[in-house]
Amino acid sequence: MPLFVAFAVITSCSTDNDENEDGNLEPSALVGTWNMTDVRFEEDLSDPSLNLADEIVDELLQENCILVSFTFNADGSATSTDKVNYLQVNAGPNGLDVPCPTESDNETASWSLEGDQLTLDDGNGTVETITIELEGNTLIIAGEDIDENNYVGAEAIFTKQ
Repeated sequence: MPLFVAFAVITSCSTDNDENEDGNLEPSALVGTWNMTDVRFEEDLSDPSLNLADEIVDELLQENCILVSFTFNADGSATSTDKVNYLQVNAGPNGLDVPCPTESDNETASWSLEGDQLTLDDGNGTVETITIELEGNTLIIAGEDIDENNYVGAEAIFTKQ
């Protein structure tokens, strides 16, 4: 998931440590590397694509495979690493075989945080501003903001490293 798609909306609750005296998020709270550590799906027997995606992500997390990672630097630069486009899923008699991809898509951007508005600029004319909230060391991205046709009801969970 490209940097600008994945950050369509990041939601959760903020903590006092992440806010300044005006109640705005401190940019320093976002500085660091954020790895996808979980994906939550609402159980929906009528939607086998969500259930399969859940199984695939669970398998990769058991292998300590970091599928998606974001790094926000104090100098205002950001990078993303995304292996999703290189997933190979094999089904066999013992269940799913999902090796961790060795290839990834990498993107860079600049970022700024004003209040709860995160702005990402790829330097090529693509600028996105999104509303964020932090919950300690956790970011949650709504699945429908990653892919509104396939992942409604899912949440991608990122943990600060």
